[in-house]
Amino acid sequence: MKKLLVVLAILFIGILLAGCTSQQAAPVATPAPTAVPTAVVTTAAPTVIPTTAVPVVIVNTTPNATPTPTPTPQPSVTITFNSDMTITPGTTVYIPVGGEVIWQNNDPFKPHGVVAINYQTGQYFGGMNTVTIPYGKSLTVTFPTVGAFDYKTVYQPVTDGKIIVTAQ
Repeated sequence: MKKLLVVLAILFIGILLAGCTSQQAAPVATPAPTAVPTAVVTTAAPTVIPTTAVPVVIVNTTPNATPTPTPTPQPSVTITFNSDMTITPGTTVYIPVGGEVIWQNNDPFKPHGVVAINYQTGQYFGGMNTVTIPYGKSLTVTFPTVGAFDYKTVYQPVTDGKIIVTAQ
């Protein structure tokens, strides 16, 4: 075992000495550049040739933006609960000041209802309690002031809604 360690140590020292004893090569002189004679060549002036085509450049083409239509407020809007668990035309409607929203239950299988989400809307629903609408009946609410009034439908389906009253 000692012999192996001695041999490895000698090899290691030999490798180190071999790397340290190399000499750098002498720098090689580069020849100086020699001047190359150049000749001046003259060219004829270009002749003017009229063009018949006119280039057309189109810059920054963007399609015309289509304005988003603003819903036209209706004097009264009917929100209908259907038997297939849908609500038409939807739970967000636009009405003018003094307009009416009518919630109509056309679902013969169950009652539906609405409930105010905040006290501002609650004043039009008679408070914060659920207003139940039996089959074939409706609830009519008149909104005399401008604003956005949040409510929620109850029973089936439960959906957030909004009445947006405009000054038109």
